[in-house]
Amino acid sequence: MESGDGRAQPPHSDPLEPFPRKSLEPGDIAVLVLYFLFVLAVGLWLLPSFQSTVKTKTDTVKGYFLAGGDMVWWPVGASLFASNIGSGHFIGLAGSGASVGISVAAYEFNGLFSVLMLSWVFLPIYIAGQVTTMPEYLRKRFGGSRISITLAVLYLFIYIFTKISVDMYAGAIFIQQSLDLDLYLAIVGLLAITALYTTAGGLVAVIYTDALQTGIMLIGAFTLMGYNQVACAHPEICQKVCGNPSGCSDIAYPKLVLELLPTGLRGLMMAVMVAALMSSLTSIFNSASTIFTMDLWNHIRPRASERELMVVGRVFVILLVLVSILWIPVVQASQGGQLFVYIQSISSYLQPPVAVVFILGCFWNRANEKGAFSGLILGLLLGVIRLVLDFIYPQPRCDQPDERPAVVKYIHYLYFSMVLSGATLITVCAMSCLTEPPSKEKVHGLTWFTRHDPVVQKEQVPPGPPLPPTASQNGAPEATSTNVQFEIVQENTSKTHTYDATPKQSKVAGVILWLCGMENKSKEVPPSKAEPVLTSSEESPLVKTLLDINCIVCITCAIFLWGYFA
Repeated sequence: MESGDGRAQPPHSDPLEPFPRKSLEPGDIAVLVLYFLFVLAVGLWLLPSFQSTVKTKTDTVKGYFLAGGDMVWWPVGASLFASNIGSGHFIGLAGSGASVGISVAAYEFNGLFSVLMLSWVFLPIYIAGQVTTMPEYLRKRFGGSRISITLAVLYLFIYIFTKISVDMYAGAIFIQQSLDLDLYLAIVGLLAITALYTTAGGLVAVIYTDALQTGIMLIGAFTLMGYNQVACAHPEICQKVCGNPSGCSDIAYPKLVLELLPTGLRGLMMAVMVAALMSSLTSIFNSASTIFTMDLWNHIRPRASERELMVVGRVFVILLVLVSILWIPVVQASQGGQLFVYIQSISSYLQPPVAVVFILGCFWNRANEKGAFSGLILGLLLGVIRLVLDFIYPQPRCDQPDERPAVVKYIHYLYFSMVLSGATLITVCAMSCLTEPPSKEKVHGLTWFTRHDPVVQKEQVPPGPPLPPTASQNGAPEATSTNVQFEIVQENTSKTHTYDATPKQSKVAGVILWLCGMENKSKEVPPSKAEPVLTSSEESPLVKTLLDINCIVCITCAIFLWGYFA
């Protein structure tokens, strides 16, 4: 367009376009592809070779879900860090920090104290009690099955509401901003590469790939430290910029990466984001399938074979993914578009009753099953009611009046978590004192004060009544196989094969069997010796001193950060 004097007029700019849209360049995509290939090589090629050396097999229940119970300390620590710092933290913490400031980092300061308490206080109790999952601890500590089943179901819901769907949504936001892909198409791409080596490799693949990704996440996080940028505040602008009228704070981190970093480094930071996502998803997939298989499916089918448990665990991962994808629209619209606030609110409604039951179970010998179950159910009912109210009455936008009920409008979710904790504590203590105390077997080695009690050999499952013989083809009686029950007793000490190797197996069938952990063997493996039972986490005096010093340093740093930013 030209004016009357012949000069060209500048093109009309859209006032709602605050940033020029940038995307990944070929150099960035090359870095990202190389990273993915390297991770797949570690998860699918290098790890099987390593497992053959250390005898950590993924075709047994213990090998797949627990990494054989024999892992070096450094990849376990790196996996713990990488699993905790997921894509929800990169997206959610950066977004909430852009919205409200440094105060949101207090959650991570508290997490430092929690991890130290786990290592020095709770872990010795769990090791002494020889437990592998938290529901299993409650089953041993209180007896019965209703508490452990309730907790297992609750954990699975928490995984879906606050872990899997949140991480998938956060990672998809990053890919959506950088590649202009549809949100759900980005999610499918993320899940494909994550589920491949998780389903095939079990916890061993999870731990070592997490260790690899820990270093990448640390490098990428320090690279962007110090940069900032301001986003929108009006619903129409938010809708145009990020497609979410509730707010665009969740795209703060992707904007930092795409707008400020040079070519190549953007691809590395993209790899960091996906590394955080993959590390969290792999650990969550493995944990959720372990809880469902070992705590729920074993209760439904106590005589399930090892082969059945392996298949159930892997199929359940697929079901988790599907349900989590369906929940993503709720995540996107909740808590004013702040992902991290959504995570903390759900946790504040569902987890305080569980924490109170665990703490009383570990430190109060008088706590019994009736008291724990009553307090747990009351706390969960109150939390679910508040959770439903939050979904029915979402937080209004800036230009709308707040017409929510008083319990939602005036009681912050953190204050509500204090109410839940108090109600659960009073209920557990009152019901435990009004009913009979727990037996000695329920506290032996399962509390802080009894963790050094002498080890009692685990009871063997008594054999069931013999089944009637079945007739073979020639009419002679044939003994019925009872190896299923034998596998339950000797679950991790022997390998009994209940199916024959197929003489001519197609490649497709071989891949399916490999993914399900059911590779056919031509020779039977002789029974291995009974594994020693680990009942103590005591270290050598030198290592113990170094760990104690490190603990003091961590606590000092956390207290300093609290005081500095208070």
